Amino acid sequence: MSPKFIDHQILHQLFYQYNQHALIIIHASHHLIYKTDKEFVEDDCYLISDLQDFEDSAYGISLVFHDETTALQETQKINQTFKEIEAFQNKDSIDIVPKGCSKGEALKRVKDYYQITSLAGIGDSYNDLSMLTNVDIPITFVDAPQTLKDITQFHVHSVAEAIANLKCYNKIE
Repeated sequence: MSPKFIDHQILHQLFYQYNQHALIIIHASHHLIYKTDKEFVEDDCYLISDLQDFEDSAYGISLVFHDETTALQETQKINQTFKEIEAFQNKDSIDIVPKGCSKGEALKRVKDYYQITSLAGIGDSYNDLSMLTNVDIPITFVDAPQTLKDITQFHVHSVAEAIANLKCYNKIE
């Protein structure tokens, strides 16, 4: 299956719409990362201020707002405006990918390909909702948002605790 990329026109529209309001991270082909601001000295990324010279293909965009309410509102706005992409809130940021490239869709394909009958998944934020609704045993952490707790079987403190619970209930071998 060939990789999916975000249409350049949509990329440009999102970039210029949010450039003044959010940190923008563009995940491009060849594992290159472009950012509008360098948050950490160790960041291995290219700093950009506009897309004039950007000729790469983007498979994902992240918008960081540092505010959950704004991230939720903008996620909803993006999903209503664009039919070719999907936005997933991750607390105070948004992950944007081509339509059909969610964590949940990936797990469905892996499960079908390998003929897996039962699959567990653990998530800690809103961007994990599609994954948690596509596994047989959804798990989250005790400090996760209530939305995740409402759809999961187990609420754990650690991944080790999740594995222990699965073994205890004979869900895995």
